Amino acid sequence: LSTGYCSAQNSEFTFIDDEAQNYRYTVVQAGDNYNFKFDTAPLENTTKLKAGYHVLQSIYKDSSINKTYSEHYIRERARCYVFDSSWHTYSLCFLPNDFSVKHKGRFWGFATQMPNWKWLVTRFFLPLGMIYGLVFYFSRRKKPVA
Repeated sequence: LSTGYCSAQNSEFTFIDDEAQNYRYTVVQAGDNYNFKFDTAPLENTTKLKAGYHVLQSIYKDSSINKTYSEHYIRERARCYVFDSSWHTYSLCFLPNDFSVKHKGRFWGFATQMPNWKWLVTRFFLPLGMIYGLVFYFSRRKKPVA
């Protein structure tokens, strides 16, 4: 499912918020996930979500990603948000800093891309249905009498 969207294994990006504050971050591919780490953490939760959206745009280059999340959940102490798009669903998780005294202000996490039902229909079920239809058609076709 995964293809290399980041051109390099370790890529640097900059997010600029509404107050023109710059937040530099790095992205590293780790299997199907992309790990990100900001140099400085945004203070407000809405700015963190906007920064996370920027991370998704930087990694996957998908212009159809919704700017607001559709649901959120906790996964192994990480706070995760789900962003939908035309062909994929993206999971953006922010990792906690509870166990690090030195890095209390760290802002980091990971992003994952999963195909949604539209992707599955067009890439799997539609071709499978066409193959089944062709096999059915050719098996039922009457042979010409000589």
